[in-house]
Formats: sequence, structure tokens, C-alpha cells
Amino acid sequence: MRRFDVGVLGVGYWGRKIVDEYGAIQGVKVKAVSDLLDKNLEYCRDRHRVEDLHHDYMGLLKDDSIVAVNVCLPNSLHFRACKEALERGKHVLVEKPITLNSADGQTLVDLAEKNNLTLSVGHIYRFNNSLLEVKRLMDENFFGKVFFLNMTWVNLEPPYADRDVIVDLAPHYFDIANFLLDAWPRRITCVARPFRRKEMEETAYITSEMPNGEIAHANLSWLAPKKVRQIEVIGENRSCVIDAVGQEVTVYESGYTYNLGIERNNTIRTELVHFLQSIGDPQIETRNSGVIGVKTVEMIEHSKRSLTEGRTVETRA
Repeated sequence: MRRFDVGVLGVGYWGRKIVDEYGAIQGVKVKAVSDLLDKNLEYCRDRHRVEDLHHDYMGLLKDDSIVAVNVCLPNSLHFRACKEALERGKHVLVEKPITLNSADGQTLVDLAEKNNLTLSVGHIYRFNNSLLEVKRLMDENFFGKVFFLNMTWVNLEPPYADRDVIVDLAPHYFDIANFLLDAWPRRITCVARPFRRKEMEETAYITSEMPNGEIAHANLSWLAPKKVRQIEVIGENRSCVIDAVGQEVTVYESGYTYNLGIERNNTIRTELVHFLQSIGDPQIETRNSGVIGVKTVEMIEHSKRSLTEGRTVETRA
């Protein structure tokens, strides 16, 4: 892989992880970072010897030597920051969701295509070895006809002021369902509630009816005492349970259970390497493309409409 100078916009909790992982990739240098807080900038300077520190990310984007940027800013800033980065000729990897509405996301996709730039979205579970192995087995008809997916994505979180649980966790649900089933929902039903406040949902149940007859269901919550990231794949011949954090897969077959031999990987680093390899190489398809990011946001919009209208909605996907 050729040498890259990269920048990271926003180096809070997640942005620091990105900087740490870039530091372990040969040929990559984090040349500049931006953040409003001095302590976050100082972390990057002291731990990784980052040269250029900015409170305003526009100073970072003006550096023509920086080839690519990671956008780890609050969701409300994704559209503006990505648009300005793409207009400056930077390849972009933005954390999910790509934008807060699908129209803005499509604007970014069109701009990236116009400028021949890579636009990727941080749908990180597409790089998780346990999901990759289950996807391979599904493609080989290991489970037979898949009947449904059941996803539990819960933990205890504070009531965030800038987002609800659907915007925060449903991107994983829709993206993983698409990755495993290679389709988007045709009908969506969503029930959700806030409990510790008057608005902005903290628990949601979303059911998706897929074009080939499968059902994909999700339990999403910030109120559960135990963190769970689990996907059940139920098929006619076999079923399995995926622990997406531990990267463990338990198969259920004719009354027997056994674990698959999954070699755990560092999903963040794998995602970053994939992003860099996709830059300027038309032979590499971006696994987590902006197009996928936009479709995911569309599914969230349909979920919100189902919740507001109290009915199942058609997606026309």
C-alpha cells in the first residue's frame, strides 16, 4: 500500500481510536487532527506526535498533502464536513450515519462520484470476521433457506441530547441485515418509546419484511443493564447465534451445538486498510460505500414514518 497522509476530524472517544489504529498501519501518517477541546488535541500530539492541531477543521482541509480524512464529528456536522472535504479533493470515511437525511447523503454520493473520490461510511460490522464467515456460509447454502434474523443490540446509556436510539443503533441493524441477506426491506414496522424523558426514543422494536420472504427483527435499547450485540440466523437446516463483540458463532444443528473456529480481527483497522486500498483503485469495491450509507438512512426514515403514523410502511426498495 502506498504512503498516505491522513487527517481526522474530531478526536474524542471514537476519533482517538481511529488515530490509534492509523498509527499501527504501515505507510500511514496522521498529519493533522481537529477538535474543539485542547485535551483531545494534546492526546494526539503527545501519544502519536501529530504535527498539525486545529480547533477549526477547515485549517486541516486546506492542507493539500492530506489525501484522506476520517469524519468523527457529531452527526449534525457530517453533511457539512463531508461536503467541504470532498470539495477540497479529499477521500472521506465518515462515521455512521452518513447524514441525518437521505437527500443530504445522496448529495455527498453525487459529489464524490463527480470528483472521482472514495466516500465510505463507518458500517464497521461489514469487516467483522464472525459476520463475514456467516455471510460466506449463507452464500454456500449452509443454513438452507433463511427464515429470519433476530438482532439484539442493547446496553445502558445516558439519554443523549442530540439523538435517539433509532438514529444511534438502527444503522447497524439495517446495514447488517442488508449485508447478510443482500437486500433492503420492502416493509417496515417500528414501535418505540422514550422513558426517561418526554421525547426522543430510548427503546425501539423494528420489524422488516424482506423481498424474498425473510423477516429481520431488531430489539434496540439504551436501557438494558447488560451490553448485548447478538444476531440470530434461523434457517431451515441449521441456525446460529453470532456474538458480534466476541466474534463467536454457535451453530445449532439437529439437536447439537458447536462453535465455529473464528479468528478474531481488529475491525477498525481492517476497515481503515480497506478504505485506503480503495483510494484510486477501481478494482476494489468499497464494501461500505456511500450508496449503502444513504440506503441505511432511507430505512431509518421509513422507520420514523412508521412510528409517527402508527402503521407498517412500504419502502419501495
